[in-house]
Amino acid sequence: MNTPRRYYWVFAAMLVASAPSMAASQKSYDALIKDARAGHYEPALVMLREYGQQHPSNRRAAYDHIIVAQWAGKNDEALSVYETLGPSSSAHMPPAALSAVARANRDTQHWSQALALYRQGKQRFPRHSTFALGEVMVLADSGQTSQAKNTAQSLVNKAPRNSAYRLALEYVEQSMHSPYAALHEADEAVRLAPKNTSATRRYILALQQAGLPGPALRVAREHPELLKAAELRRLQGDYAAQLTRLADTPTRQESERFVIADRALAQYDRLIPAWQSLGPAAHDDLLRARIDRLRALHARMRMKDIVTEYEALRAEGVTIPQYALGDVAAAYLHLHQPEIARDLYRQIESDPATKNDSADQRLNDQTGLFYALMESESYDDANRVINAARRGQKTWRHYKGLPEPVPNDLKVSVEQAAAMGRYYANDTEGAQRRLSELVKLAPANVGLRTSLAAVDRGRDQPRRAERELKIAETQAPRNLTVESEQGFTAMNLQEWRQAEQLTRDTLARNPQDTSIQLLAREWIVHNKAELRVSGYSNQTSNSPVAGNGDFGIDTVLYSAPIDYNWRVFGGGGYANGNFDEGHANYRWLRTGVQWRGRDATVEAEASTNSYGFGVKPGVRLTGTYDLNDHWQIGGSGEIMARATPLRALMNNISSNSASVFARWRANERREWKIAFTPSHFSDGNNRYELDINGRERLYTAPRFKVDLEVNVSASNNSKQDAPYFNPRSDLTVLPTLNLTQVLYRHYDTELEQKIMLGAGTYTQKGFGTGAIGSIGYGLTYRSNKVFEVGASITGVSRPYDGARERDIQFVLNMTYRF
Repeated sequence: MNTPRRYYWVFAAMLVASAPSMAASQKSYDALIKDARAGHYEPALVMLREYGQQHPSNRRAAYDHIIVAQWAGKNDEALSVYETLGPSSSAHMPPAALSAVARANRDTQHWSQALALYRQGKQRFPRHSTFALGEVMVLADSGQTSQAKNTAQSLVNKAPRNSAYRLALEYVEQSMHSPYAALHEADEAVRLAPKNTSATRRYILALQQAGLPGPALRVAREHPELLKAAELRRLQGDYAAQLTRLADTPTRQESERFVIADRALAQYDRLIPAWQSLGPAAHDDLLRARIDRLRALHARMRMKDIVTEYEALRAEGVTIPQYALGDVAAAYLHLHQPEIARDLYRQIESDPATKNDSADQRLNDQTGLFYALMESESYDDANRVINAARRGQKTWRHYKGLPEPVPNDLKVSVEQAAAMGRYYANDTEGAQRRLSELVKLAPANVGLRTSLAAVDRGRDQPRRAERELKIAETQAPRNLTVESEQGFTAMNLQEWRQAEQLTRDTLARNPQDTSIQLLAREWIVHNKAELRVSGYSNQTSNSPVAGNGDFGIDTVLYSAPIDYNWRVFGGGGYANGNFDEGHANYRWLRTGVQWRGRDATVEAEASTNSYGFGVKPGVRLTGTYDLNDHWQIGGSGEIMARATPLRALMNNISSNSASVFARWRANERREWKIAFTPSHFSDGNNRYELDINGRERLYTAPRFKVDLEVNVSASNNSKQDAPYFNPRSDLTVLPTLNLTQVLYRHYDTELEQKIMLGAGTYTQKGFGTGAIGSIGYGLTYRSNKVFEVGASITGVSRPYDGARERDIQFVLNMTYRF
């Protein structure tokens, strides 16, 4: 505590008493006193040192020297002078000198000596409260807090209206880390002595220590003389940091969620430039403000600004503390830089300071690392991290005062993350099964049900997802996660108006949310025009079907959606081939309209066809209808069918066809389709085709999968001896093993390779049965949801009319949205 003002006058009297021996001083003794009181101690100390050397036996001068030296913070000098007086000198010292010696011992942490001196003074001068207060301070400083509190409390009990005693008890409470009890005592002290500047100062600091920097700053602004510049900067930094912490608190209105974050950033935008202008004096406060500002930027979802400031700090050689690294890592993850995020989360994980983090914060960092590893496709490491997090969370929490345990929300969160981790790693069955189990255990948990819906949708079961989301909607009608997932599901169900409404609503309410941004991106892509190009080229041994060196290309351009459900399209194509009887050329142009709505897609087309015998008109109508998530039916009818063999067209033979099909799709891993297609050729031939196609997943890994595709097709023709390949009847059975591997993937950019191995039989009436063998290799590249291109080469060996033919086919497909 500060030396009471009355002791300055004691010192003045002592100096006046010794005035004759100091007549040579350059200043009067009154001036020296005033200078010392104003903080200019050195002139008085210089004269007192000289006088002490000239008059070593003058105790009054020695006392003066001790007092001024202690005021000046020169505790060692004060104690040195005291030691020259002898061990029993304290018994004869006046109160001011004795208090100065005791304070010097306290400041140099000589606890036992200080305590003895204060107690001696308390006994000798019972009316001087300085010694009783000093005793309390020393007890608190030396760690004897219980005794200190008892002593201080007894003082308060004896004189409850003494503000100095209240401040002493406040000091003890602070040393015992009881900031709220300390604040109570400081508040009482200010109430008892509202004009006491020491009490007001301690009240400001107590507010700060109690985590109330806002009120503390208001009082400090009313009394700007009470805090040093550095103390005020720390208080301002505390207030900005508190706003930053509050910025993540849920608000009553969604429109208000950034209000506190904006206030915090406004504080930093004002403080940082001001402190930069102060130079080295404000270096530490400036650095703290810049680091704390990272969290405010995170609350405001200004992720690019976080990365920019972090990299600037690193360039300056600043070590970012652990508590701020989590926000930086999250920013890198948000900006699709998972490798950097992973390294930062690893750094947090290895920091010993994390043991003091709350359970929420530790799990937040663990799940952050988990997602960083997932998004950098380090699946094994990600599983180890999330499994460790699962082991660290118990199902139930026990709280003091509650007779029964309560469910641990963190356990639910980590189990949800682990289940979604399975989904991201391509274990869709495991993810769906685990989330279904969790939803049964916690049916009121909206997050679990929404995650289950996302997995259902990813497994091509949008109606099942829709049902889950309807339940979630009744539990949380305005939940943004539910609404955004409903938007994705509406897109899958071709509920375009609903998808638009959900996209607009969620984007208006929280445009910074990652899942909402993805939904908005899906909607933007959906509303683009679409160009599809496909082409092929065959190198054959004069196949009766394809001829030799045939080539074909087809292009169609779809408009952007019109009135939600409609698209117009137009396109054209060309095909040619060499046969024994000559060269065939086929050109076509087409235009039409497409309608897409819930459960149904219909497309109507008119075309012109030219293959050497004038321009022939054609029409096509196709439609599909989804009965549910598993069954789809459809059909088509076509006049001037483009599937007519090129060799038939070369001989001026066209065909009309119809087709019906039924598809059963269990999920993304299994589906079967049966189709029946009758065709009538202009030469009188009637062809009937039956196709059964199926796909079964055999193996799944995060970047690799194996599918077995089965094709069984049969045909029958009513006419023989046609100029095109026209077997009386035939049967093809061809199982194909497809091995697909992701070579590169970074969010929406992907490069995939596929190896195709097929072996089966072909039976043709009149020519027996022969083996079919095929081998192929393909590459597919996808980018940003708007561009996809794939190319493949396939070699096939099979019999035609009893003769073995070999075919090498190149295929190119491209889709571009713009």
